[in-house]
Amino acid sequence: MSDTRLVVQRLCQSARLPQKAHRSDACFDLFAPAPWQLQPGERRALGLGIALQMEEGWEVQIRGRSGLAKKGIEVHFGTIDHLYRLEVKVLVHNASPEPWQVEAGDRVAQMKLARVWSVELEEGQVTPSERGGLGSTGR
Repeated sequence: MSDTRLVVQRLCQSARLPQKAHRSDACFDLFAPAPWQLQPGERRALGLGIALQMEEGWEVQIRGRSGLAKKGIEVHFGTIDHLYRLEVKVLVHNASPEPWQVEAGDRVAQMKLARVWSVELEEGQVTPSERGGLGSTGR
């Protein structure tokens, strides 16, 4: 049973639908629809060949993969709101000293569906805490 519906449209024949390795996984894998090469230091928005449609009250969070990050391939965190219905792209930076070669079907990022809560902001006085942030709780 699911809590929401996410419609995925393939924009090209080679695009793969997002997929979970295990049903209980938090994130869906995202796949390259075509070969790419990113040179060292290069940053590019790479299209995944899919579009999403989700219900109001939900967002998709784009995240990197730890195995790629270990190699110096950084996927920048991103949010897709429910009103965005164009091609999903991932912003990738090759921070490694080597070109990054991707083949069609390679896992390049992941996405997580998350609730969006309606929040009313109120201007007012904030009571300071004793915690300072940036490591204030220790190691």
